[in-house]
Amino acid sequence: MVSELGLGCARIGGIFQHNSNGFLNLLSAARDSGINFFDTADIYSQGESETLIGRAFRRTRSRVVIATKAGYCLPARRRFAARLKPLLRPVIRSLGIRRDRLSAAARGVLTQNFSPDYLHKAVEASLRRLQTDYLDLLQLHSPPAEVVERGEWEPALEALKRAGKIRYYGISCDTIEVGRLALNYPGMSSLQFLLNLLERRNIDALLPELRAKEVAGIARECLANGVLAKPVEEIDLARYYPTSEEQRHRAEQLADCRRQAAERGTSLTRLALEFASRAEGVSVALIGARTVEQLQSLLDAYLRAPR
Repeated sequence: MVSELGLGCARIGGIFQHNSNGFLNLLSAARDSGINFFDTADIYSQGESETLIGRAFRRTRSRVVIATKAGYCLPARRRFAARLKPLLRPVIRSLGIRRDRLSAAARGVLTQNFSPDYLHKAVEASLRRLQTDYLDLLQLHSPPAEVVERGEWEPALEALKRAGKIRYYGISCDTIEVGRLALNYPGMSSLQFLLNLLERRNIDALLPELRAKEVAGIARECLANGVLAKPVEEIDLARYYPTSEEQRHRAEQLADCRRQAAERGTSLTRLALEFASRAEGVSVALIGARTVEQLQSLLDAYLRAPR
């Protein structure tokens, strides 16, 4: 059984953060508030996201559901940066370097590998970082349609399941096509997909089949990367949407959503979280936060009764 809201842990850790204590406090606060589902990946913060989750819950492992992902390969420069984090953090702070200002060349190019051998190694590495002997859920991380269709990964995940290394497996998909292909596999336990007030296609495209096959639905980007939670004056749609046409379309959508929220006497954030978490077929809706204060603000918005 999982909580209605889960914590997405993509921004837990990283060389741009001062220290890890704030993230450990965030993870503990999430658990104390009733959240028991934590979604991470082996590449998030070069593995540090998993490491911090392992530290936070090593004494309460049975009380949380940990979902991680595998399939992406870190470029050499990111692996190198991961080893030098204690040295790099003060340098980055002193120079005022920001994550969003780094060039693609500086970050390196991500590649993917879904071969059975790679998946076995990835799981073992995640288990070490998470300080656990099992994963509640392993998800293939954004595989292409042709990889899902070939199914070479399926025997490997079934073997890991028989060995007790993973309890369940699923796919985190980027397209409707991949989601539909994933649902052809009888061992599929979950599907993670984009769902929010601005992106509703999966309501009709995937959720009916999820329900029919009793596959768990994990909704991500439920606040559209913060667009549905930030004050109007803080939103720069050009950061999220590349063309002026799409920016105009999203602005119209946002204005309509704000009108709906006002008519119901509630906040846009609450409206967005209710939409994602209560869609029929969604088992858990992911929220993202980097501080305890951000988390509490989201939970207050979700739990506060309309006027």
